[in-house]
Amino acid sequence: MKINRAFLFLILFLFFSCKHGGSKQENLAVFAIQNFDDKELKVDEYFPHVKLLPLQLDSNRIIGQIKDVCVIGDTLFLLDGMASTLYIFDKNSGKYLASVSKKGHGPNEYINPVALSVDAENLYVLDMPTSRIIKFDKELNAVESVHFDFPASDFIALDGGFLLYNLAPTSEKGKFVHINGKGECVNSFIFPEKRVHFNNVLGGGGKTFFKNGESDVFVFEFYCDVVYKWDNDSLQAVYRVDFGKLGIPLGIDRYSINLYEEPYAFAGNIFMLSDMFVPSFFYKSQRYYAFIPLSEGELMSGIVRDKCYGIPFFPQWQHGNELIGVCPRKLAEKYFEENGIHAEEVADKEFAQEQPVLVFYGR
Repeated sequence: MKINRAFLFLILFLFFSCKHGGSKQENLAVFAIQNFDDKELKVDEYFPHVKLLPLQLDSNRIIGQIKDVCVIGDTLFLLDGMASTLYIFDKNSGKYLASVSKKGHGPNEYINPVALSVDAENLYVLDMPTSRIIKFDKELNAVESVHFDFPASDFIALDGGFLLYNLAPTSEKGKFVHINGKGECVNSFIFPEKRVHFNNVLGGGGKTFFKNGESDVFVFEFYCDVVYKWDNDSLQAVYRVDFGKLGIPLGIDRYSINLYEEPYAFAGNIFMLSDMFVPSFFYKSQRYYAFIPLSEGELMSGIVRDKCYGIPFFPQWQHGNELIGVCPRKLAEKYFEENGIHAEEVADKEFAQEQPVLVFYGR
């Protein structure tokens, strides 16, 4: 389906199924996603550089659940959500470098860490129960904590502060809150028309905040359809996905129903590359993707398959213009055999099968 660029960039939508109060919309570009349910796309057509990285751990350590991943240079930070443990790996080799668990009630300790973010020198950890952000250096030494006064499930580090996703938005403090380095509220954005029941917003579909290769920050809320860009200390609506007649009808409170049980297409999570917008979305209990060039090119959408190694295409994190997913070791065996990668010497083969493998998708 060819994109009519003039149509996409000139039409403005004044009313949306999600409320967008507190952001400008005059530069909003709308992308129509349709005719996708019978399409199958190949991973290598969009991400020709795929690398599988087995994480090398000895038999004293095992990762239960990869909750979040961040990268500084060649250093990869990983949060095991099950054990509340922070790990450092070499991004090129997968070699284990260090780990720490700061679980507790003391200074610079956490109860339930839920998200990571980085700047050029430091790692930041969001602890949801205590409404704190804990700063670590690159060797996982805890440095200091920043407190704030609302529950948050995701965040991103900005110059001199943070942008957080507020789980209990009000008419005074919106869904996205900008705080400074002391935890003080600078501003907030996207105010709800009414208070949303707390439990209905917890089943998110991925990260809320992203940085592309140029370090531009983008924001997207699960269940919604508008992408925001952080610009001049404010959120600006820049893109909207439109599923046409398959979209959620106006007037339906999407927070009060289980959308997976309804015959609607709705966005799950998104990725913002320098040259491409990649939203994922659900329709009839299946996950689809759209690949939308940001300059010239054809919008394509459908179910994405890996025809080479049979690894499910399911990126969950983004580092610059690279997407990162995870898969079980047994699904990566064909890749390892063809690339001469063997079970790590530090662990027997049977144990290595239990360790996760990171999948990097590059353009």
